[in-house]
Amino acid sequence: MLGRCIYLGFLTLNLVVLQGCSPRGPALGRVEGTVTLDGVPLGGARIIFTPVDGGRSSMAVTDGSGHYELEFAGGIKGAVVGKHKVSISTFEAGEKDDSGKLVGHVPERVPVKYNRETTLEQEVKRGSQVIDFKLESR
Repeated sequence: MLGRCIYLGFLTLNLVVLQGCSPRGPALGRVEGTVTLDGVPLGGARIIFTPVDGGRSSMAVTDGSGHYELEFAGGIKGAVVGKHKVSISTFEAGEKDDSGKLVGHVPERVPVKYNRETTLEQEVKRGSQVIDFKLESR
């Protein structure tokens, strides 16, 4: 009997997660895609989807082939359903070592119109979707 209850509980939890929502959280849509800059995959880029109407942002870092998959929080994949501002950046400030030398600094390769002054907007829908970004440096 206990085994059956555990199984039914696990099944119910999976159905809720697959629908992209939970009893206490917002509706989510799973989002993945590829980021390129001038036609070349952009690895190591941080991509952030921020809901226009407020709420928690989702984030990912692209792999070597420019692929990303958004994470909402704590290993939960996806982003809040609705319109988002999108920011893409490769910049990392780094820090100074004991001698005062800057280490870990990664310069920005992405034009400002895609990060600090982003013009990118995307609609996230329920279910899974692929959203690619073909960025141009000019």
